[in-house]
Amino acid sequence: MTFRSNLLLISALCLLAATSCQNPFHPPMREDQHTNNQINTTPVALLQTLEQSYRLKNITLFKSCLASDFRFELLQAEVSLIGIDVNGDGFKDDWWGYEQEVEYHTNMFQEGSSDGLIPPPDQINLRLQIPPSDQWESDPEVGHEAWLIIPCLFDLQLVYTSSNSSITSNGVARFYLKPIQGRWFIAVWRDESNI
Repeated sequence: MTFRSNLLLISALCLLAATSCQNPFHPPMREDQHTNNQINTTPVALLQTLEQSYRLKNITLFKSCLASDFRFELLQAEVSLIGIDVNGDGFKDDWWGYEQEVEYHTNMFQEGSSDGLIPPPDQINLRLQIPPSDQWESDPEVGHEAWLIIPCLFDLQLVYTSSNSSITSNGVARFYLKPIQGRWFIAVWRDESNI
């Protein structure tokens, strides 16, 4: 064989190897299946992504669920317990925004409590009971005609293996979802949980 024939044969074999099979020892990771264009394409997929972000303690996945103008809203009874002064007027507010929510979840997923007394949980289980679509509501606010309101019963459990303990919360989370360029995002998360 000539040099040219060898080069053509090697090129053909490389092309065949590259296009014909995948490495069986490196299958695609579950998270690799969710590119930014594939996740949150339906309201149900969005809420399932939210559950998955808790289970994996993945802040990037969690942030992919939130709209940039996200608001978390508290029940009035909770304001004195966990409300913060968002607007700097000296009074605790019944809501906070995207940055505060991401900070809280970063602490819960990775850092533990901001005072250092509670470590991050070893496991987080969030279970949303997503109702059938005929129980979803349209947002009546002007400008929100495409938004959906989905009330979900939820159970949240933070598990601490070393102390054989857990922290639980349950109740209703009312999600106000808005579509943006073919994807759904949580615009408002209204907490109706039992503390």
